[in-house]
Amino acid sequence: MNGIIVSLYSVTASFRDPNTHLYQESILAPPPTTIVGIAGAALGYGFRDALEYFKKNKISVGCILKNKGQGKDLWNYSKIKGREVVKAILLREFLYDVTADIFFASEDSNKINELYDSFSNPQYALSLGNSDDVVKILKVDRYSNIKSMEDKMIRDTWIEGNYINDFELDWDKIKALPIKRTIKPPIVKNLPVDFSFTNNDERIATKFQKFTFLSDVHMLKKPVLVYDFMGKRVPLFTFGK
Repeated sequence: MNGIIVSLYSVTASFRDPNTHLYQESILAPPPTTIVGIAGAALGYGFRDALEYFKKNKISVGCILKNKGQGKDLWNYSKIKGREVVKAILLREFLYDVTADIFFASEDSNKINELYDSFSNPQYALSLGNSDDVVKILKVDRYSNIKSMEDKMIRDTWIEGNYINDFELDWDKIKALPIKRTIKPPIVKNLPVDFSFTNNDERIATKFQKFTFLSDVHMLKKPVLVYDFMGKRVPLFTFGK
């Protein structure tokens, strides 16, 4: 299997749970469909064409994201209610000082080369969440002979499935933290992974999958399947499987 890692930096990032509305909690890392959107911007595709590209070519995606803090922001927006335009305010969480490694892997080396070229010279500006969360591409690295193995030391990422009862805290890491911090359990989200589209390209979720988001102080009790990109190990999700 061949792949690339796209390393990104952004001052802020926000990954909204599509099931939330007036209070928009941010997920800790971009889920698979958000990664498709990022790749689509690099390729010059809209989301519909980008999703079809990933499904048709069975491209796998993963992510490791680190941040140095979180905040909350008030957004003023307008919504259409009947024939009226109504003003409203929502509360949006965001991550601050963000570095992310986005992983892509496929058996088709031509598609990996295409992604490598696209991220080296993206068609559109890339963002980590909202349009104002614009990123800087730090580097794009290409890998070959990516191997699968089992590991339980995976951090700052997500894994397909519900692992809320299969984790433990890394107390050595917690004791070494330089500041006091609220420790939360992993977050499990039921997120869309496939869509149908109307003639106006409006998305309708047709398939959902549970994902567990792990922070830097969580450890899995048992090893799970990961993929090794020359020492960087990450779970992957495959579209079109």
